[in-house]
Amino acid sequence: MSELARHNRRRVIDLIGAADRLIIATTPEHVFYCSGYRSMSYDTDPATRMAVVFDADHGILIGHKADHWAAVEAMGEDLEYFAYGTFFFDERDVAPTVGFKTYDEALLAAIRQLSGGKRGIFHDRASDDLLKVFSDTLSGTDGSAVFRRARAVKNELEIDLMRKASALTERALARALKEARAGMSEADLTAIISSEMIIEGAQPGFVVVTAGERSALADAYSTTRRLLGHDIVRIDVGCRFNGYWSDTARSAFVGEPRPDALAAFTATAAGQDVGRKLVKPGISTDIVFRETVATVRTSGLPDYQRHHVGHGLGLESHEYPTISAANNVTLEPGMVLCIEAPYYRPGWGGVMTEDTMVVTAEGAEFFTHLSHAPIIIAA
Repeated sequence: MSELARHNRRRVIDLIGAADRLIIATTPEHVFYCSGYRSMSYDTDPATRMAVVFDADHGILIGHKADHWAAVEAMGEDLEYFAYGTFFFDERDVAPTVGFKTYDEALLAAIRQLSGGKRGIFHDRASDDLLKVFSDTLSGTDGSAVFRRARAVKNELEIDLMRKASALTERALARALKEARAGMSEADLTAIISSEMIIEGAQPGFVVVTAGERSALADAYSTTRRLLGHDIVRIDVGCRFNGYWSDTARSAFVGEPRPDALAAFTATAAGQDVGRKLVKPGISTDIVFRETVATVRTSGLPDYQRHHVGHGLGLESHEYPTISAANNVTLEPGMVLCIEAPYYRPGWGGVMTEDTMVVTAEGAEFFTHLSHAPIIIAA
């Protein structure tokens, strides 16, 4: 991960276009992007604060003392670590930690150490109070757009991680669909998917398994509701593998599908198929949106509406660009996208198909390969 982080820092610097700037990354995703380390504290404490301060030649990761040795394991000698707060390790056999009382003190120290000769600071959301300390010599610039641009186009190391994340997610989903039977619960299928992800070294992110009328509930947690004959089972799942997300969805039917359910599935699948086949360099996201929605309408759901039909994927499960009518983003090689056209009708149910792909120079490479045909679960 340290090699990937070095590449990512270099990309941010190149996009800024000036090697004599100091850059500060503070969001969880940007800290991981630029350091190769993601603290488990982000999952347990919303108040967790970390930062990476770097230039073209050096970098410092700021984090709590409790994270020190896990961060060193992830980064190796790639970055210095400035620790803050109190946590006790028996460190008699290792080099002393560079320690500070507070996050602010550690961040200021890192800026001071690396700011010599710099013309300015690019940051994602660094504290204005901290930047005022350097206002006489360094101007602070919001670099959020630079980070967004950097992350939108993945390099080969990132693409390989996401390819693996998608493959293991599909294996987990395929196992659950193979073992599914009427009488099993949503929670039973969720457990199969989650355990398979964990066995393969991933962290389950969202595992949506909803059946019957509950399949209309977007992004709802699974329950002990059991699968019944003629149910729609909508499964939308994603995991995080070495920091990068997957996102895949399929719909299944318990026994013979109801005609109206099969018709809705066929219409949405047709739209999703058109959308995913449109993905290529040079096409605009709003065109993909319009063609996808239009196809769903002409294929059997004339009143179909949707706010987006896909999104970027990477360090977050939803990231730039969003594929919607309001967005006019030209797709480029290296962008990783999910294409979907879900349909939700409360009290009736919902259906969806979702695939992940990377834009290539010639078109797109699909990370997901599960069948798009209606999936039948034994009644």
